[in-house]
Amino acid sequence: MNDRGPAAGEPFDAASMRAEWLQSRARLHDNAVGLPTLPAVVDDVRRQLEDFGSVALLAFALATERQVEETWGWQFYDDLIRDFVAGLRALEGRGELPPGLLCVPAVRSDEILCFVPTSARNGSDLSPQEWLRSLASRMDTYVSTFLGDRLTAADRYSSHVGQALIHFDPKVRVERAVYRGLNEARGEVYRRTANAEERGTEILRGILADESVVSLFQPIHDLVEDRVTGVEALSRGPAGSGLEDAERLFSLAEKAGLVIPLERLCRRRSLEAAARAGWGRLVFLNLSPAAAQDTDFLEGRLVREVLNLYLDPRQVVVEVTERTYAENQELFSRVLGELRKEGFRVAVDDLGSGYSNLSALADIKPEFLKFDHLFTKDIHRNRIKQDLLGAILSFAMKMDTQVIAEGIESIDELEALRRLGVQLGQGYFLGRPAPIEVVAS
Repeated sequence: MNDRGPAAGEPFDAASMRAEWLQSRARLHDNAVGLPTLPAVVDDVRRQLEDFGSVALLAFALATERQVEETWGWQFYDDLIRDFVAGLRALEGRGELPPGLLCVPAVRSDEILCFVPTSARNGSDLSPQEWLRSLASRMDTYVSTFLGDRLTAADRYSSHVGQALIHFDPKVRVERAVYRGLNEARGEVYRRTANAEERGTEILRGILADESVVSLFQPIHDLVEDRVTGVEALSRGPAGSGLEDAERLFSLAEKAGLVIPLERLCRRRSLEAAARAGWGRLVFLNLSPAAAQDTDFLEGRLVREVLNLYLDPRQVVVEVTERTYAENQELFSRVLGELRKEGFRVAVDDLGSGYSNLSALADIKPEFLKFDHLFTKDIHRNRIKQDLLGAILSFAMKMDTQVIAEGIESIDELEALRRLGVQLGQGYFLGRPAPIEVVAS
Protein backbone atom coordinates (compact mmCIF):
# COMPACT_ATOMS: atom_id res chain seq x y z
CA MET A 1 0.00 0.00 0.00
CA ASN A 2 1.33 3.45 -0.93
CA ASP A 3 0.76 6.72 0.88
CA ARG A 4 -2.02 7.74 -1.50
CA GLY A 5 -4.13 4.71 -0.63
CA PRO A 6 -5.31 2.00 -3.02
CA ALA A 7 -5.28 2.76 -6.72
CA ALA A 8 -8.50 2.85 -8.70
CA GLY A 9 -9.90 -0.60 -9.10
CA GLU A 10 -7.91 -2.11 -6.24
CA PRO A 11 -9.92 -3.75 -3.44
CA PHE A 12 -10.08 -1.89 -0.14
CA ASP A 13 -8.12 -3.89 2.45
CA ALA A 14 -9.44 -2.75 5.84
CA ALA A 15 -7.41 -5.32 7.75
CA SER A 16 -4.12 -4.17 6.18
CA MET A 17 -4.96 -0.52 6.79
CA ARG A 18 -5.76 -1.21 10.42
CA ALA A 19 -2.53 -3.21 10.84
CA GLU A 20 -0.52 -0.36 9.32
CA TRP A 21 -2.30 2.17 11.54
CA LEU A 22 -1.62 0.10 14.66
CA GLN A 23 2.04 -0.25 13.67
CA SER A 24 2.38 3.52 13.18
CA ARG A 25 0.61 4.15 16.50
CA ALA A 26 2.96 1.74 18.27
CA ARG A 27 5.95 3.76 17.08
CA LEU A 28 4.40 6.89 18.60
CA HIS A 29 3.54 5.51 22.05
CA ASP A 30 5.38 3.38 24.59
CA ASN A 31 2.66 1.33 26.26
CA ALA A 32 5.02 -0.11 28.88
CA VAL A 33 5.82 3.38 30.19
CA GLY A 34 2.54 5.04 29.29
CA LEU A 35 4.17 7.96 27.44
CA PRO A 36 4.25 9.17 23.83
CA THR A 37 7.48 9.09 21.87
CA LEU A 38 9.30 12.25 20.85
CA PRO A 39 7.92 12.38 17.26
CA ALA A 40 4.39 12.43 18.69
CA VAL A 41 4.99 15.61 20.75
CA VAL A 42 7.09 17.66 18.31
CA ASP A 43 4.06 19.71 17.26
CA ASP A 44 3.31 20.51 20.90
CA VAL A 45 6.92 21.65 21.39
CA ARG A 46 6.58 23.82 18.28
CA ARG A 47 3.57 25.58 19.78
CA GLN A 48 5.48 26.15 23.05
CA LEU A 49 8.38 27.67 21.13
CA GLU A 50 6.11 29.93 19.10
CA ASP A 51 4.21 31.05 22.22
CA PHE A 52 7.11 31.50 24.66
CA GLY A 53 10.24 31.86 22.50
CA SER A 54 12.21 29.13 24.30
CA VAL A 55 11.72 25.73 25.93
CA ALA A 56 13.79 23.96 28.57
CA LEU A 57 14.58 20.29 28.00
CA LEU A 58 15.37 17.91 30.85
CA ALA A 59 16.72 14.50 29.87
CA PHE A 60 16.42 11.93 32.67
CA ALA A 61 18.98 9.21 31.96
CA LEU A 62 17.96 6.24 34.08
CA ALA A 63 19.61 2.92 34.73
CA THR A 64 19.73 1.02 31.47
CA GLU A 65 17.31 -1.77 30.71
CA ARG A 66 20.16 -4.29 30.45
CA GLN A 67 21.65 -3.32 33.83
CA VAL A 68 18.37 -3.74 35.67
CA GLU A 69 16.92 -6.70 33.79
CA GLU A 70 20.06 -8.82 34.30
CA THR A 71 19.51 -8.59 38.05
CA TRP A 72 15.77 -8.13 38.61
CA GLY A 73 14.06 -8.96 35.31
CA TRP A 74 12.04 -7.08 32.69
CA GLN A 75 8.88 -6.77 34.75
CA PHE A 76 10.80 -5.03 37.52
CA TYR A 77 12.33 -2.64 34.97
CA ASP A 78 8.94 -1.74 33.46
CA ASP A 79 7.51 -1.14 36.93
CA LEU A 80 10.55 0.99 37.81
CA ILE A 81 10.04 3.29 34.81
CA ARG A 82 6.31 3.59 35.43
CA ASP A 83 6.96 4.46 39.08
CA PHE A 84 9.48 7.07 37.98
CA VAL A 85 6.98 8.70 35.60
CA ALA A 86 4.37 8.69 38.38
CA GLY A 87 6.95 10.36 40.63
CA LEU A 88 7.51 13.12 38.07
CA ARG A 89 3.77 13.68 37.87
CA ALA A 90 3.67 13.97 41.66
CA LEU A 91 6.50 16.53 41.57
CA GLU A 92 4.47 18.56 39.07
CA GLY A 93 1.45 18.36 41.36
CA ARG A 94 3.51 19.70 44.29
CA GLY A 95 5.05 22.47 42.19
CA GLU A 96 8.59 21.05 42.49
CA LEU A 97 8.72 20.46 38.73
CA PRO A 98 6.98 22.88 36.37
CA PRO A 99 4.26 21.20 34.28
CA GLY A 100 5.71 20.04 31.01
CA LEU A 101 5.45 17.59 28.15
CA LEU A 102 6.71 14.14 29.16
CA CYS A 103 7.80 11.67 26.50
CA VAL A 104 10.46 9.09 25.59
CA PRO A 105 12.87 9.43 22.63
CA ALA A 106 11.65 6.11 21.21
CA VAL A 107 9.79 3.00 22.30
CA ARG A 108 11.69 1.04 25.01
CA SER A 109 14.07 3.93 25.65
CA ASP A 110 16.13 4.32 28.83
CA GLU A 111 15.45 8.09 28.89
CA ILE A 112 12.51 10.21 29.97
CA LEU A 113 12.29 13.68 28.40
CA CYS A 114 10.47 16.69 29.83
CA PHE A 115 9.87 19.90 27.84
CA VAL A 116 9.11 22.91 30.06
CA PRO A 117 8.42 26.45 28.75
CA THR A 118 10.86 28.96 30.21
CA SER A 119 7.83 31.07 31.16
CA ALA A 120 7.61 28.70 34.15
CA ARG A 121 10.32 30.84 35.81
CA ASN A 122 7.43 33.05 36.99
CA GLY A 123 9.41 36.27 37.23
CA SER A 124 12.50 34.67 38.81
CA ASP A 125 15.58 36.91 38.97
CA LEU A 126 17.62 34.01 37.57
CA SER A 127 18.51 33.95 33.90
CA PRO A 128 16.94 31.11 31.88
CA GLN A 129 20.28 29.26 31.93
CA GLU A 130 20.71 29.68 35.71
CA TRP A 131 17.11 28.69 36.35
CA LEU A 132 17.49 25.58 34.20
CA ARG A 133 20.78 24.56 35.89
CA SER A 134 19.12 24.89 39.30
CA LEU A 135 16.12 22.85 38.16
CA ALA A 136 18.36 20.15 36.65
CA SER A 137 20.39 19.95 39.85
CA ARG A 138 17.24 19.41 41.94
CA MET A 139 16.03 16.76 39.52
CA ASP A 140 19.44 15.08 39.58
CA THR A 141 19.08 14.72 43.35
CA TYR A 142 15.58 13.36 42.88
CA VAL A 143 16.76 10.70 40.41
CA SER A 144 19.52 9.55 42.75
CA THR A 145 17.10 9.35 45.68
CA PHE A 146 14.48 7.55 43.62
CA LEU A 147 16.90 4.88 42.39
CA GLY A 148 18.56 4.59 45.78
CA ASP A 149 15.19 3.72 47.33
CA ARG A 150 14.53 0.99 44.79
CA LEU A 151 17.90 -0.42 43.69
CA THR A 152 20.79 -1.70 45.74
CA ALA A 153 24.05 0.10 45.00
CA ALA A 154 22.20 2.58 42.74
CA ASP A 155 25.38 4.68 42.41
CA ARG A 156 26.82 2.20 39.94
CA TYR A 157 24.19 3.14 37.35
CA SER A 158 25.58 6.66 36.90
CA SER A 159 22.12 8.15 36.49
CA HIS A 160 22.07 11.90 35.87
CA VAL A 161 19.88 14.64 34.43
CA GLY A 162 21.00 16.62 31.39
CA GLN A 163 19.53 19.94 30.31
CA ALA A 164 19.39 22.21 27.29
CA LEU A 165 17.64 25.42 26.23
CA ILE A 166 15.88 25.27 22.86
CA HIS A 167 15.24 28.68 21.28
CA PHE A 168 12.69 29.48 18.61
CA ASP A 169 14.26 30.28 15.25
CA PRO A 170 11.93 30.56 12.22
CA LYS A 171 14.87 29.71 9.93
CA VAL A 172 15.47 26.34 11.67
CA ARG A 173 13.13 23.37 11.49
CA VAL A 174 11.68 22.63 14.91
CA GLU A 175 12.60 18.96 14.61
CA ARG A 176 16.23 19.88 14.01
CA ALA A 177 16.27 22.31 16.95
CA VAL A 178 14.70 19.70 19.24
CA TYR A 179 17.21 16.99 18.35
CA ARG A 180 20.09 19.45 18.71
CA GLY A 181 18.79 20.21 22.18
CA LEU A 182 18.52 16.50 22.95
CA ASN A 183 22.14 15.92 21.91
CA GLU A 184 23.23 18.83 24.11
CA ALA A 185 21.33 17.43 27.09
CA ARG A 186 22.87 14.00 26.53
CA GLY A 187 26.30 15.60 26.38
CA GLU A 188 25.64 17.12 29.81
CA VAL A 189 24.75 13.64 31.13
CA TYR A 190 28.00 12.23 29.77
CA ARG A 191 29.96 15.10 31.32
CA ARG A 192 28.41 14.52 34.74
CA THR A 193 29.02 10.80 34.45
CA ALA A 194 32.67 11.42 33.56
CA ASN A 195 33.04 13.79 36.53
CA ALA A 196 31.52 11.15 38.82
CA GLU A 197 33.97 8.56 37.51
CA GLU A 198 36.88 10.95 38.03
CA ARG A 199 35.82 11.46 41.66
CA GLY A 200 35.38 7.70 42.02
CA THR A 201 38.90 7.08 40.69
CA GLU A 202 40.38 9.39 43.30
CA ILE A 203 38.45 7.55 46.01
CA LEU A 204 39.72 4.25 44.61
CA ARG A 205 43.33 5.46 44.75
CA GLY A 206 42.78 6.35 48.41
CA ILE A 207 41.37 2.88 49.10
CA LEU A 208 44.43 1.27 47.54
CA ALA A 209 46.79 3.55 49.48
CA ASP A 210 44.99 2.89 52.78
CA GLU A 211 44.34 -0.80 51.99
CA SER A 212 40.80 -0.19 53.18
CA VAL A 213 38.91 -2.77 51.12
CA VAL A 214 36.30 -4.72 53.06
CA SER A 215 36.53 -8.52 52.89
CA LEU A 216 33.24 -10.39 53.08
CA PHE A 217 32.49 -14.08 52.72
CA GLN A 218 29.37 -15.80 51.40
CA PRO A 219 28.81 -19.28 52.81
CA ILE A 220 28.68 -22.32 50.53
CA HIS A 221 26.41 -25.00 51.98
CA ASP A 222 26.39 -28.74 51.75
CA LEU A 223 22.71 -29.16 50.82
CA VAL A 224 22.64 -32.81 51.84
CA GLU A 225 24.22 -32.48 55.28
CA ASP A 226 22.90 -28.92 55.83
CA ARG A 227 26.21 -27.39 56.92
CA VAL A 228 28.66 -24.73 55.74
CA THR A 229 31.47 -26.38 53.82
CA GLY A 230 33.23 -23.29 52.42
CA VAL A 231 33.04 -19.58 51.64
CA GLU A 232 33.44 -17.39 48.58
CA ALA A 233 35.65 -14.37 49.29
CA LEU A 234 34.11 -11.10 48.09
CA SER A 235 35.50 -7.56 48.34
CA ARG A 236 33.86 -4.15 48.67
CA GLY A 237 34.89 -0.56 49.10
CA PRO A 238 34.54 0.84 52.65
CA ALA A 239 31.20 2.20 53.87
CA GLY A 240 30.52 5.74 52.68
CA SER A 241 32.99 5.52 49.79
CA GLY A 242 30.36 5.12 47.07
CA LEU A 243 32.23 1.98 46.01
CA GLU A 244 30.49 -0.48 48.32
CA ASP A 245 29.22 -2.40 45.29
CA ALA A 246 31.81 -4.87 43.93
CA GLU A 247 30.76 -4.42 40.32
CA ARG A 248 31.12 -0.65 40.59
CA LEU A 249 34.47 -1.02 42.39
CA PHE A 250 36.07 -3.35 39.83
CA SER A 251 34.50 -1.63 36.82
CA LEU A 252 36.02 1.67 37.92
CA ALA A 253 39.38 -0.01 38.60
CA GLU A 254 39.39 -1.51 35.11
CA LYS A 255 38.69 1.87 33.48
CA ALA A 256 41.43 3.50 35.58
CA GLY A 257 44.01 0.77 34.88
CA LEU A 258 44.09 -0.17 38.57
CA VAL A 259 42.48 -3.61 38.49
CA ILE A 260 45.74 -5.55 39.06
CA PRO A 261 46.75 -3.76 42.30
CA LEU A 262 43.11 -3.90 43.45
CA GLU A 263 42.87 -7.63 42.86
CA ARG A 264 46.20 -8.22 44.62
CA LEU A 265 44.94 -6.27 47.64
CA CYS A 266 41.58 -8.07 47.72
CA ARG A 267 43.17 -11.53 47.54
CA ARG A 268 45.65 -10.74 50.30
CA ARG A 269 43.10 -9.17 52.65
CA SER A 270 40.69 -12.07 52.17
CA LEU A 271 43.39 -14.62 52.98
CA GLU A 272 44.50 -12.61 56.01
CA ALA A 273 40.93 -12.52 57.33
CA ALA A 274 40.54 -16.29 56.87
CA ALA A 275 43.87 -16.89 58.66
CA ARG A 276 42.94 -14.62 61.60
CA ALA A 277 39.64 -16.40 62.07
CA GLY A 278 41.28 -19.82 61.98
CA TRP A 279 38.99 -20.79 59.10
CA GLY A 280 39.77 -24.42 58.34
CA ARG A 281 37.34 -25.01 55.48
CA LEU A 282 37.39 -24.10 51.79
CA VAL A 283 38.00 -20.52 50.64
CA PHE A 284 37.02 -19.70 47.04
CA LEU A 285 39.10 -16.87 45.49
CA ASN A 286 38.02 -15.20 42.25
CA LEU A 287 40.57 -14.63 39.48
CA SER A 288 39.73 -11.92 36.97
CA PRO A 289 41.12 -11.76 33.40
CA ALA A 290 43.63 -9.23 34.77
CA ALA A 291 45.46 -12.08 36.50
CA ALA A 292 46.69 -13.11 33.05
CA GLN A 293 48.72 -9.88 32.90
CA ASP A 294 49.84 -9.87 36.55
CA THR A 295 53.47 -11.04 36.47
CA ASP A 296 53.60 -11.31 40.27
CA PHE A 297 50.66 -13.69 40.28
CA LEU A 298 52.04 -15.71 37.37
CA GLU A 299 55.33 -16.09 39.22
CA GLY A 300 53.76 -17.65 42.29
CA ARG A 301 52.58 -14.70 44.41
CA LEU A 302 49.44 -16.53 45.57
CA VAL A 303 51.40 -19.56 46.71
CA ARG A 304 53.75 -17.39 48.76
CA GLU A 305 50.87 -15.48 50.35
CA VAL A 306 49.08 -18.67 51.39
CA LEU A 307 52.19 -20.29 52.83
CA ASN A 308 53.27 -17.11 54.64
CA LEU A 309 49.90 -17.03 56.41
CA TYR A 310 50.29 -20.68 57.45
CA LEU A 311 47.24 -21.64 55.42
CA ASP A 312 46.92 -25.03 53.79
CA PRO A 313 46.83 -24.63 49.97
CA ARG A 314 44.38 -27.56 49.87
CA GLN A 315 41.72 -25.37 51.43
CA VAL A 316 42.05 -22.66 48.73
CA VAL A 317 39.93 -22.95 45.59
CA VAL A 318 40.92 -20.73 42.66
CA GLU A 319 37.76 -19.61 40.85
CA VAL A 320 37.89 -18.63 37.17
CA THR A 321 35.07 -18.08 34.67
CA GLU A 322 34.95 -20.29 31.62
CA ARG A 323 35.25 -17.18 29.41
CA THR A 324 38.37 -15.98 31.24
CA TYR A 325 40.00 -19.39 30.84
CA ALA A 326 39.03 -19.80 27.18
CA GLU A 327 40.40 -16.36 26.26
CA ASN A 328 43.72 -17.03 28.04
CA GLN A 329 43.76 -20.82 27.70
CA GLU A 330 47.46 -21.50 27.22
CA LEU A 331 48.55 -19.18 30.01
CA PHE A 332 45.90 -20.20 32.54
CA SER A 333 46.41 -23.87 31.79
CA ARG A 334 50.04 -23.52 32.86
CA VAL A 335 49.24 -21.38 35.92
CA LEU A 336 46.42 -23.61 37.15
CA GLY A 337 48.64 -26.65 36.61
CA GLU A 338 51.34 -25.14 38.83
CA LEU A 339 48.78 -24.22 41.52
CA ARG A 340 47.43 -27.77 41.51
CA LYS A 341 50.92 -29.12 42.14
CA GLU A 342 50.92 -27.04 45.36
CA GLY A 343 47.56 -28.48 46.45
CA PHE A 344 45.17 -25.75 45.27
CA ARG A 345 41.84 -26.71 43.73
CA VAL A 346 40.02 -25.12 40.79
CA ALA A 347 36.42 -23.98 40.26
CA VAL A 348 34.81 -22.77 37.04
CA ASP A 349 32.24 -20.04 37.62
CA ASP A 350 29.24 -18.77 35.60
CA LEU A 351 28.56 -22.12 33.94
CA GLY A 352 25.50 -21.72 31.74
CA SER A 353 25.76 -17.94 31.45
CA GLY A 354 26.17 -18.10 27.69
CA TYR A 355 29.73 -19.07 26.82
CA SER A 356 29.89 -22.82 27.58
CA ASN A 357 33.16 -24.08 26.12
CA LEU A 358 32.96 -27.80 26.98
CA SER A 359 36.40 -28.53 25.53
CA ALA A 360 37.89 -25.92 27.89
CA LEU A 361 36.10 -27.54 30.84
CA ALA A 362 37.44 -30.94 29.86
CA ASP A 363 40.93 -29.43 29.68
CA ILE A 364 40.69 -27.78 33.12
CA LYS A 365 39.06 -30.76 34.85
CA PRO A 366 37.87 -28.52 37.69
CA GLU A 367 37.04 -29.85 41.12
CA PHE A 368 33.97 -27.57 41.20
CA LEU A 369 31.48 -26.25 38.64
CA LYS A 370 29.36 -23.25 39.67
CA PHE A 371 25.91 -23.24 38.07
CA ASP A 372 24.99 -19.65 37.14
CA HIS A 373 22.31 -17.89 39.24
CA LEU A 374 20.23 -17.11 36.13
CA PHE A 375 19.50 -20.81 35.81
CA THR A 376 18.85 -21.30 39.51
CA LYS A 377 16.12 -18.65 39.52
CA ASP A 378 12.66 -20.31 39.51
CA ILE A 379 14.19 -23.69 38.62
CA HIS A 380 11.40 -25.40 40.60
CA ARG A 381 8.90 -24.43 37.91
CA ASN A 382 11.06 -24.49 34.78
CA ARG A 383 11.49 -27.90 33.19
CA ILE A 384 14.06 -26.72 30.66
CA LYS A 385 16.32 -25.44 33.44
CA GLN A 386 15.88 -28.72 35.29
CA ASP A 387 16.86 -30.71 32.19
CA LEU A 388 19.88 -28.46 31.64
CA LEU A 389 21.01 -28.94 35.22
CA GLY A 390 20.55 -32.71 34.83
CA ALA A 391 22.88 -32.66 31.82
CA ILE A 392 25.45 -30.61 33.75
CA LEU A 393 25.30 -33.01 36.69
CA SER A 394 25.85 -35.96 34.35
CA PHE A 395 28.79 -34.19 32.71
CA ALA A 396 30.25 -33.26 36.12
CA MET A 397 29.95 -36.83 37.39
CA LYS A 398 32.08 -38.09 34.48
CA MET A 399 34.77 -35.52 35.41
CA ASP A 400 34.49 -36.32 39.15
CA THR A 401 33.44 -32.69 39.69
CA GLN A 402 31.07 -31.23 42.27
CA VAL A 403 28.36 -28.79 41.15
CA ILE A 404 27.60 -25.65 43.16
CA ALA A 405 24.26 -23.92 42.49
CA GLU A 406 24.54 -20.13 42.87
CA GLY A 407 21.82 -17.60 43.57
CA ILE A 408 19.47 -19.69 45.73
CA GLU A 409 16.86 -17.24 46.98
CA SER A 410 13.86 -19.33 48.04
CA ILE A 411 12.93 -22.56 49.79
CA ASP A 412 11.30 -23.78 46.56
CA GLU A 413 14.55 -23.36 44.62
CA LEU A 414 16.51 -25.06 47.39
CA GLU A 415 14.21 -28.08 47.57
CA ALA A 416 14.17 -28.45 43.77
CA LEU A 417 17.97 -28.44 43.65
CA ARG A 418 18.12 -31.07 46.38
CA ARG A 419 15.67 -33.29 44.47
CA LEU A 420 17.76 -32.91 41.32
CA GLY A 421 20.87 -34.11 43.15
CA VAL A 422 22.86 -30.89 43.68
CA GLN A 423 25.06 -31.25 46.73
CA LEU A 424 26.45 -27.71 47.17
CA GLY A 425 24.80 -24.29 46.95
CA GLN A 426 25.02 -20.63 47.87
CA GLY A 427 22.68 -17.66 47.73
CA TYR A 428 20.89 -15.07 49.85
CA PHE A 429 18.42 -17.66 51.15
CA LEU A 430 21.31 -19.64 52.66
CA GLY A 431 23.45 -16.72 53.75
CA ARG A 432 24.43 -13.22 52.65
CA PRO A 433 28.05 -12.01 52.41
CA ALA A 434 29.34 -11.23 55.89
CA PRO A 435 32.62 -10.95 57.84
CA ILE A 436 34.34 -14.32 58.26
CA GLU A 437 33.76 -14.21 62.01
CA VAL A 438 29.99 -14.09 61.43
CA VAL A 439 30.04 -16.97 58.96
CA ALA A 440 32.25 -19.04 61.25
CA SER A 441 30.09 -18.54 64.34
